[in-house]
Amino acid sequence: MLDVVSIGSATLDVFLRSPGMEIETDETEKEICVRYGAKLEVNEIFFESGGGGTNTAVTFARQGLSAASVVQVGDDFSGKKILEDLKKEGINIEFANVQKGMYTDYSTILWAPDGGRTILIYRGKTKLGVGDIAWDRLATKWFYLSSTEGELEIVKKVASFSSVKIAWNPGSRELKQKEELLAILPKISVFNVNKEEMEGLVNQGKTAETPQLLLLAQKLPCRWVVITDDKRGAYLWSKEEGSWVHAGIFEDTPRVETTGAGDAFGSGLVTGLIKGESMENCLYLASANASSNVSVEGAKKGLLKTEDLENWPKEKLAIRRL
Repeated sequence: MLDVVSIGSATLDVFLRSPGMEIETDETEKEICVRYGAKLEVNEIFFESGGGGTNTAVTFARQGLSAASVVQVGDDFSGKKILEDLKKEGINIEFANVQKGMYTDYSTILWAPDGGRTILIYRGKTKLGVGDIAWDRLATKWFYLSSTEGELEIVKKVASFSSVKIAWNPGSRELKQKEELLAILPKISVFNVNKEEMEGLVNQGKTAETPQLLLLAQKLPCRWVVITDDKRGAYLWSKEEGSWVHAGIFEDTPRVETTGAGDAFGSGLVTGLIKGESMENCLYLASANASSNVSVEGAKKGLLKTEDLENWPKEKLAIRRL
């Protein structure tokens, strides 16, 4: 039996950095701008597999857990590279579905000097559906669900498994199906969203002060609730312990590039839960994994192995019970 099965998207990402990209900022937003009709020189480029279904599986494998990745790819160059990358990490790919004659999802990431990015994504015809998964052969202790591109039927099917814990970090398309999503939550062990997404679910999309939002969020029926708040850190609620724990961030870690930060955080935290760690240690592992990931380019390069944690001293991370 596997420790954890990751279900989600798989992409091949190309990262581009150019001095010709400019950042324009107003009071609420930043924009990466390029001049219309320009031919820009690119001074950095590299390729890497991505998508929540692969990124999270790599964290689990590097942390010593037996992991499988349930994704769908085409039989093109991109799909082959994604599966090769997973195999190199020791991840079980027998449940990956290869669509003949189809193109794999592909992202072009415009990488800004401040570490931010804009992603141009091609969604091929390799969207994972509930009928694409060999459900009868899946034997695992945990499921980790990232974006299923709006396919809530996959989440419902996972929720039908008895005695299996489920962690869910939904994507924007799932969050738009609010009533259906809320109806599934009693079956979810770990529910992980950011502050704005939580406001949309429990506060009619209105901005809430953090104490108010925590009070609303802890009423959700999940065993653990996670709220991330970018540079302000993250909050973890345990229904059993009846308390919240807040973790800051590793303040002195440079932000080189932020693709995959959410996957790194969520899978790091669930790794801690799988290993039976305390709430504080789960947040530490999540924060270290995410901070390491954003300190280098790409969605996987910075994901931590167990022995790498010694480079992330706990005393550099502020953690407190609320």
